[in-house]
Amino acid sequence: MNLKKIHILYLIDGLYPGGKERQFIEILKGLNREEFKIGIVTFNKNKFYTYQAKELSDYFIELDKTSNKFKPFVSIWKCFSQFKPDIIHTWDYLSSMYGYLPSRFHGVKFVNGSIRDSGTEKGWQNTTKKIMLQLADLTISNSLAGLRTYGISKGEVIYNAVDQNRFLEKENSEEFNLIKVANFTDYKDHLTFTMAAIELVNRKIVDHIFYAGDGKYKEKYRNLVNEKANPNFDKFVFLGAISNIEEYLKKCSVGVLCSTVKYSEGISNSVLEYMAASVVPVVTNIGGSSEIITDNVNGFLTRPESPKDIIAIVELIKSDKKLQERIIKEAKNTISEKFNYQGNLNKLIGLYRNLIN
Repeated sequence: MNLKKIHILYLIDGLYPGGKERQFIEILKGLNREEFKIGIVTFNKNKFYTYQAKELSDYFIELDKTSNKFKPFVSIWKCFSQFKPDIIHTWDYLSSMYGYLPSRFHGVKFVNGSIRDSGTEKGWQNTTKKIMLQLADLTISNSLAGLRTYGISKGEVIYNAVDQNRFLEKENSEEFNLIKVANFTDYKDHLTFTMAAIELVNRKIVDHIFYAGDGKYKEKYRNLVNEKANPNFDKFVFLGAISNIEEYLKKCSVGVLCSTVKYSEGISNSVLEYMAASVVPVVTNIGGSSEIITDNVNGFLTRPESPKDIIAIVELIKSDKKLQERIIKEAKNTISEKFNYQGNLNKLIGLYRNLIN
């Protein structure tokens, strides 16, 4: 006897080269297509992960909002009629706004998964996001900090999960390299990292600095490095948006993520990838980062806007091989136990089943 598949319609703003989108693709890869029929509606066309998302779905629609942000409020109703979802799962604030009314009209369970930060939305957007979270049948956050920020007492935490099999064996190299995996947007503190990186290269503590990510400020920071780091500009590698981050993580000893006080931080996919790839994480102590990192156990936490903290920690890591090995071991244990790919995927699937049953 064939059981009816659960139809899940995912709504996501766009398939950009970011951590949220990487996590979305990883979840799609793990869902059993014998149990689930997968639909995707995205509101920006032809982005970084579009091809993969199409391959991993049974139904894929792009509703481009760039010319008119109100148009998807009308056109999304047709997607519900065509796909006939049992559950919609939204991945951001805007998708939740587009999907709520048709989900209620069609009697579809509404899963709001827009908490992937701990305070990005401000003003009236913050207020409406809180309302949408309260109206959901199920609210999912990727951090406890996110649930606290938005005042959700009955939400579920599904941590970002990392498939450790993705990551390659470290290169046997004498080089001591740093990497930062983050797009050049307002949400990350590129200045603090760049000032620390310039000092570390100029003092010959670090051999190369890799920037993985794209965005409106990339040229600004390339120019800053060119101005402050000459004649060592060639030591800084701006990779842009790449799909083979594993190839660069295997070359690096330390991974840094600097977050802003204004926009805080959820559970960073980049930090989890550092840990899974045997790269020592050095992370701003903001938002959900302390849910991943225990300072001086499986990584290091720094004060906000403190290049000095980063410089001192990187010097320490380079000078103490045993410390580096201990941190890497503990970091990999954390990934295996707390951010285990199959474990977190199974929890999400269990939530879907409970909603239907």
